[in-house]
Amino acid sequence: MQFDMSFRPLFADEDAMYAPTERFEAVFGEASGAHIGVILESEDILTLPYLRGLAQLSDQVAQLQHVTAVISLTHFYFPIWTPAGSRTTRLIPKSFLTGETPESSFLEQIRSHPKIKRVILSEDGKKTLLLARVNFPLKDLKGRQPVIRQFKKTVAAGIPLGTTLRFTGVSVVEEGYADIVLWSSIRSTVLTSAGLVLALFLFFGRFSSIAVALAGVSIAAPITLALLHLIGQKITIINSMVPIMLLIIGVADAIHMEQSFMHYRNSGRSVSEAVRRMFGAMGLPCLMTTVTTAIGFLSLRMANIGAIRDFGLNVSIGVVVVYLMNILLVPIVLLRLPSKQVGFMRWAGRGLEYFLNGSSRLVTGHAGKITFAFACLIAACVWILPQLSLDQKFNEEVAADHPIRFNQVLLEQEFTGFLGPEISVRPKNSSNFWSPAAMDRVRKFQDALRDHSDVLQVRTYLDYLPEGMPRSSAQEVLSTLRKDSPLKHQVQEVINPDGKWASVIVRTRDMGTKRAGEFKDWIEEISIRHLGADFEVQVVGQWWLAQRGMMNILSDMLRSFVTACILIIPIMALLLRSIRLFLVSLLPNLLPMLAALAFMAAAGISVRIGTAMILAIALGIAIDDTIHLMIHLRKHNAEGGDPKEIVWRTLAQTGKAILYTSVVLVIGFGSMLSNELMAIRDMGIVAAVTIIIALIADLYLAPALYLLSFGVLKKD
Repeated sequence: MQFDMSFRPLFADEDAMYAPTERFEAVFGEASGAHIGVILESEDILTLPYLRGLAQLSDQVAQLQHVTAVISLTHFYFPIWTPAGSRTTRLIPKSFLTGETPESSFLEQIRSHPKIKRVILSEDGKKTLLLARVNFPLKDLKGRQPVIRQFKKTVAAGIPLGTTLRFTGVSVVEEGYADIVLWSSIRSTVLTSAGLVLALFLFFGRFSSIAVALAGVSIAAPITLALLHLIGQKITIINSMVPIMLLIIGVADAIHMEQSFMHYRNSGRSVSEAVRRMFGAMGLPCLMTTVTTAIGFLSLRMANIGAIRDFGLNVSIGVVVVYLMNILLVPIVLLRLPSKQVGFMRWAGRGLEYFLNGSSRLVTGHAGKITFAFACLIAACVWILPQLSLDQKFNEEVAADHPIRFNQVLLEQEFTGFLGPEISVRPKNSSNFWSPAAMDRVRKFQDALRDHSDVLQVRTYLDYLPEGMPRSSAQEVLSTLRKDSPLKHQVQEVINPDGKWASVIVRTRDMGTKRAGEFKDWIEEISIRHLGADFEVQVVGQWWLAQRGMMNILSDMLRSFVTACILIIPIMALLLRSIRLFLVSLLPNLLPMLAALAFMAAAGISVRIGTAMILAIALGIAIDDTIHLMIHLRKHNAEGGDPKEIVWRTLAQTGKAILYTSVVLVIGFGSMLSNELMAIRDMGIVAAVTIIIALIADLYLAPALYLLSFGVLKKD
């Protein structure tokens, strides 16, 4: 399997969204992710010995393979205008580092220099940046990783003593997230497996039950990964959850199969006869739950974000493979392995029987009251739903004290951060940006951007025109800087060679998705005000692709949910072959989804990567137990009898399996709480709550609705 732990799969990639950025970056490059960096913190930064050490270290970093430029206090350049014309000068000349320039007065000039304040030197002069430009594209994290490791090694070995190092930058954060995802996935898998083994033993009191439940999924997981490799799928931040999904889904189906087997064994059937009857009884329900689960995840193919689309496809493939492996292996394991129950574990089974009997008595005795209570719950969910928010902040996906987040926040507080859009500006006519009128308009636009409270830095081609330069020399100066100067990469990021296309690079605070849309609209508004109608302005760049993808995620979620409903609801209708049974099944299936969104709204969990998939996950998984319950209700209803007796028999036959599978699902999703990524952790919390609501709806709401429907009205 190939890994792609970069952020790129999480961005919007539809042609209508991606094409402008692709065209823009083909000319100007990827300014937002060009550098990897380190914040150096020391009391001695503005001393000659420290600067000498920094100069030596900067030279060493510049020699690293795939590093094309270095920016630091000792490697910072800017243009000046002289009687002889423009030339590029160094902030700290070599003459100072060799002791030829008076130390005290020059250091004070450096501290107050306007071009470096909050750019590479903090306000207090105790923190500075060292940046290395890497010639791999931003999406090639695999290519950048060796450079990042060598950069860290070189800096750690060469920095003066007493310096605190804080590595940061888009690629450094991506690499950190990749490590988090890898170890969190391993930890979640181990915790889930241990929890499942313990739960299965407590449920069944048989060691063979563990083998029965895990046989299919143990074979299905590697087969699924092999299939994903063959179709070109990669392990991404989202796809890393596929094995956990397969584990809990596969075990849930196997539990239903074993519980059916035990039902027939307890009725006096032989092992072989019980296996045959189990196979006949569970073939259709397991097939239908596989179909509905696969549809639920396939509905995620409607999303704009590639990682979510791929996740839906991959899990649906895995669900089918798990089903086939369970159908093949569970009967074999049941026939081959002894199934004697450990004596002291019988209490667990009896305890569940008491619970289910109590549930049956409650439902049959108070069907109307239970239905009213659920109606109140639904009303409360609808009332709280408008509070659901859509917002994701780049810096808030790990705990506040995590080094990755701390370093990013520090970079924003003391410097300019690395978040924010690029703005493409092009004249609609044949004019260029060398004219005095164009420069005046760009200056006003730049000043307006800088006045925004969330903006930390704005960089345009005007920043590379030296003070005192005649305006008529702008083209000549920038053309010279583009060709052969230490500033060539920076100038290439802000204007193209013929001066007919410019980039405005904006760095902002981590404002989040909600405010990003408002910020983009504000940019377009002030562009019309200050640039006029003669310029075509577009917000582009990797930051904007990420924000754009997240802005669509709520509509993606609803579209996926509607798609899944359109496909699953007719299947349920055909399966049950009864209008009243079909209507009875609707609320228990829809309530968990509504409750999941209401819980998110009440708990302050926003819709973002991870939680955006919850409707499809809930519909695909929570419906499985409802299918098992409704098929048995249909069977017993067809046999005739008192509706209350039918409820008793159905819960006695399927209740344990529904309870067991729900516990297994909660354990699986609960293991995600160990994940350091907030999005995955929140997804686990919401999914676990959804499964619990689905369990309650299956045990109480569905039987209550059945009793009200078939106990009062005449049968079909």
